[in-house]
Amino acid sequence: MIESSKEIYTLLSEYYSDAKEYVAQLCDPTRPQWSPHKQALYHCGVVLAKYLEQDSETLLFCEEDISDKILVFEISRYLENQTQLIKHKGILSKRDILDIQLNTTQLNELNSQSVNAWIDHYCNWIEYETGEIQNKTKRALVFLHYSFNNFQTDLDNPLNSGMERLCSLYKDIFDRNSQFKKYGLVPIDDNRELLTISPPRIYDKQINRTLYIRNTPLHLLKLFDELRHLGYIKNLAVRLNNEPGYIGRQDKELLLEHVEFGMVFELSNFKFIPVTKLYSSENYEDSLWVFCDDQNITFEELCDDIYIYSEAIVTQVIHMQYVIENSKAFITHIDHEYIFYSIDEYEIRRTQKTSSQHPVKKQKGEKFPRLKSFKIDKSKIPFDYICKNYRKDEEGTDLPVETVQFLCYILESYFHHKDLLNEYFQKII
Repeated sequence: MIESSKEIYTLLSEYYSDAKEYVAQLCDPTRPQWSPHKQALYHCGVVLAKYLEQDSETLLFCEEDISDKILVFEISRYLENQTQLIKHKGILSKRDILDIQLNTTQLNELNSQSVNAWIDHYCNWIEYETGEIQNKTKRALVFLHYSFNNFQTDLDNPLNSGMERLCSLYKDIFDRNSQFKKYGLVPIDDNRELLTISPPRIYDKQINRTLYIRNTPLHLLKLFDELRHLGYIKNLAVRLNNEPGYIGRQDKELLLEHVEFGMVFELSNFKFIPVTKLYSSENYEDSLWVFCDDQNITFEELCDDIYIYSEAIVTQVIHMQYVIENSKAFITHIDHEYIFYSIDEYEIRRTQKTSSQHPVKKQKGEKFPRLKSFKIDKSKIPFDYICKNYRKDEEGTDLPVETVQFLCYILESYFHHKDLLNEYFQKII
């Protein structure tokens, strides 16, 4: 009797590798290709593809009995994960709202009827691909399907700090004082080329591999690349997916509907921040904190709808350093990181009060080490540098180009509560 997905960790790992290879072939038609028949099978998902290929390990697992408890657990976890991923997109489409409603309905029915009845109602897509199969086999495939999706979500979670695959890849490349050893970031330099295509990636000449970037959106990487070529950014380091990547320089773009169309990034209506107005500390309903002095500005977003990861409450911080030369401000450093608070730490942090007259020492989140997404150092970015935001509507038609100040562009790329950002900046302006 199977009682946990941990019992099939090796099998799920193999599925994960094959799923990544399938995507890689879509990105680069020049790499060695599977047969058209095999590619068609994987279009249905890796689990069904393995079953239809008559993979021996998958067929052997289909002989196992799966407990109702673990089936309900994996299905529930999947539905809850999908709902949270949609909610944290920020701007929700009509399709997103419908998907949330459907997930909620499925979850409620899963908890109010037998798991076999739920599978019969919602998993007929399996028999559509496989033909008639025994109930035992169907339960096994359902378990594999939802377990694998949860496994993949865990590995690809932006808050997952695992680096074992990357550490193995770079064990002889970086020294103890490098950005990689200190922060888990890989520098963009003469050895590593930034490829600003979808999905964003780097090509590492030293190891002849292409590796995908995580936690920094494509539109932001394009901006960083523009500033690098202008000479405003000197040192840039980014976080990569915890995977070995692909041999060679893979520069074929994968065009997906959610990337190609729709307003993937929408700006608020504040346009310019005079840096001299930022010499203050503010607290907005324990949701937006801004700490400033004559060299640093730190923004931290505390959301009412708190995000929990591995029993830690997660917030986001953007920190920048700047200098003023000849009455003009320049950003010399900026980074983004996730902060992990224990419940007790967060309660202290949430209820802290501060003002410029009565500053307090900010409660730190130390449940887990901070996780940086990117880091820019030794740079000289004009504070009033104007960024352009290119958009398309759902039909793929170009929309008017929006413009916004560099710092606002960074903040809006990560923070969820844009109304609070707008409120803060309107007040200081």
